[in-house]
Amino acid sequence: MKRIIIHSITPLMLMVGFSTVSCKKDFLQTVPQQSTDVTKVVIDLPTTRAAINGMYSLLKSADYYGRSQYVNADLMADNGFLSKRNSGRYAGNDQFALNITDARVRDTWNRLYLVVANCNILIQKATALQLPASEQAEKKHILGEAYALRALAYHDLVRWYAMPYNYTADASHLGVPVVTVTNADKGEIISPKRNTVKETYKQIKDDLTKAIELMYTEPITSNPGNPGNPVGFSLSNRGRFTIGGAKALLSRVYLYTEEWASAEAVASEVISDVKKYTLIQRDKLVGGFQTQNSSEAIFEVHYSSTDNLGSDMMANFTLQAGSYGDLLATDDLFNSYDAADVRKGFLLKGSRTTAENPANLITKYTAFQTFDEGIKVIRLAEVYLNRAEARAMQGGKDAEAAADVDVIKKRAFAAPVPTVETGTALRDLIRAERRRELAFEGHRLFDLNRWKLSFTKYRSGGTVSVDYPNLRSIFPIPLNEMNANTSMEQNDAYK
Repeated sequence: MKRIIIHSITPLMLMVGFSTVSCKKDFLQTVPQQSTDVTKVVIDLPTTRAAINGMYSLLKSADYYGRSQYVNADLMADNGFLSKRNSGRYAGNDQFALNITDARVRDTWNRLYLVVANCNILIQKATALQLPASEQAEKKHILGEAYALRALAYHDLVRWYAMPYNYTADASHLGVPVVTVTNADKGEIISPKRNTVKETYKQIKDDLTKAIELMYTEPITSNPGNPGNPVGFSLSNRGRFTIGGAKALLSRVYLYTEEWASAEAVASEVISDVKKYTLIQRDKLVGGFQTQNSSEAIFEVHYSSTDNLGSDMMANFTLQAGSYGDLLATDDLFNSYDAADVRKGFLLKGSRTTAENPANLITKYTAFQTFDEGIKVIRLAEVYLNRAEARAMQGGKDAEAAADVDVIKKRAFAAPVPTVETGTALRDLIRAERRRELAFEGHRLFDLNRWKLSFTKYRSGGTVSVDYPNLRSIFPIPLNEMNANTSMEQNDAYK
């Protein structure tokens, strides 16, 4: 059965487990001197602040945004492959040979539902919290952040463990269990069934709509057309969700559900807020991408020289100077960039010692010594491409879609060629531009699946065709979950 487990709750971080986890002792074991009754965690504004900080810390795991989220989305598509010289990490993903006992599949499931459970508890406790009028605005903003984080986790869950929204005409195929109440203080045990994909996405959209409502503040004088700054922290801190971050994520979600007009509208709200978000200049892009809190970042996961994953960081898995350097870019991706495209600076033609020579080395993540660069979850360039796709798919808006593409091309090229394509050619161009712009940022596999495109999977020893739909392009439900939850159904490819 799916257990609600109390695990090491401290004043600095809510760590309440919601998952049928593996038998790893460190998860199940409670450290007595660190334990706190969950009902006493969120009791005032300072403890509510501490709790939301704990939510963000959960995203840092190597099983989530620290590494796996980004490695797998490109490795299981046509952007990356594992070198012949590798550490054995993600071998099943590279070979499309995952099984129900895969440790990383299990750990990602557990981590994502841990985020969900902590968000549930914070939402429940903080909503009921009676605070002075002077503290209500910050409490509302924190609640909005919790709703946005829960939406992010559910969207990542449904993308990894379920076929895309349009796999069936009415999205009635299996999604993931949607649980919005976690009664950890009662030791409740539940065995939820999988909701449909349509129901899962409804929850995601409802959560983001609620987040936007809660984080809304009256527009400031210098920016009268848009909501004001976040409450409780500066807008310059891109390591926390703001109303702009929730809207940007919602624009992405609407693409997945093919609600084109809604995707365009909410993306436009983010883009119009030029006082908050601007693209990094072309001559500063390669170096500026690694910088935390850049003008282009809308939401990112922050690390520091003292709070990081060390050798488990993304940079160590891609950069040859790091400990691993296992992940390489495909020739297909490398050759898709024009020589004058500044984004080609994120790849380097070189060699993999004792292995591939030549090799396309990935240099998008570089902090293999300090491990203190931000992992971009949402940035402004994606929002432009979200709007471009949404406009192109509606019909009659090709000129507006082309204008969005040109914004991205003007940043990529010193002398860009204006976009003149229309119809199918324009949509293909937008997809190609999205691939080049967002490579190794956790999008490619999901984009290919929602576009229903077949592709060539590159490996160190050759290639293999992956036709849509490929039921192994998603993860299996972990064996531990299947054994513990009698209501759980396995994905078809893994039965």
